[in-house]
Amino acid sequence: MNRPIVSLLLCSLGLCLAAASAAEAPATPYTVTESGIVLPSHDIALGSQAVGVIKRILAEEGDKVAKGQPLVELDAEAQKVKVAMAEQEAKSVARLEAAKANLRVKQADYERQKMLHSRGVGSGADLEKAEFEAKYAEWSVAVATEEQEQRRLRLKFEQATLDEMTIRAPLAGVITRRLLDVGERVEMQKPLMRLVVLDVLHAIVYVPPAIGMRIQPGQVAHVEVEGHPGPPKACKVVMVDPMVDAGSRTVRVKIELPNPDGKVIAGSRATVRLHLAAAPSGPAPEPPGPAPAPQGPAASPPAPAKAPGGQ
Repeated sequence: MNRPIVSLLLCSLGLCLAAASAAEAPATPYTVTESGIVLPSHDIALGSQAVGVIKRILAEEGDKVAKGQPLVELDAEAQKVKVAMAEQEAKSVARLEAAKANLRVKQADYERQKMLHSRGVGSGADLEKAEFEAKYAEWSVAVATEEQEQRRLRLKFEQATLDEMTIRAPLAGVITRRLLDVGERVEMQKPLMRLVVLDVLHAIVYVPPAIGMRIQPGQVAHVEVEGHPGPPKACKVVMVDPMVDAGSRTVRVKIELPNPDGKVIAGSRATVRLHLAAAPSGPAPEPPGPAPAPQGPAASPPAPAKAPGGQ
């Protein structure tokens, strides 16, 4: 066997053994370092379910507010009158009591007509009339009861509308923008204020899909915020986007960053380090395609060379 062929076979055998050893070797840890940005955990454009004119503004830009704290009051004088009227109607039980009293009278008359008819004194027409009037009185009580319930519900509706004219903070946070002023009209889809939650922040990074598929919610990520000296903070991954962004071909990863003292400013740059079980492997190379077909007429095999001397 020619020496070049032997060398080629030995080289191929060595490559195969090396590949098998690499496949059997345990995966080595891998650290991913990505730059990202720190954002509020909640960024809310506060709106109003009620429509009206602003009467009072109870919180200004930079104020820390508690959950449920009043922020804006709308002019509610007309709505207060509606609540008072609905409350008066809900308390009124005269119609229902009158219907119940009439029912008692009609039932007593019906029982009397039945007794007279059994003795052969009353007529059948009088008995039928008394029975119909007793039934009608029962229906009247049912209608009056339903009307009373509708008045109670109407009161609840008017009171809820009045409550909506005071806009309250849905979460504890900080007011960063006030978009309307006293005397301006509030519409349902028009924001009033901007409220952000800063005691918990989110560090957002974008990673290649090959890395994103190895990150799991709940795993530890070390976050170092720009301008904040000290060791990186051990945080927790809370979300890995299940979709790849079509434009950047990256996956969004969200890390929860506690900020109880408020020292970390939202909008700061951050460096995030994630420790993975193994380094991401690149895509497998494509297998070679078939050899191209010869162009033109098929070439004839070369004639064997003649030995010197014509032998």
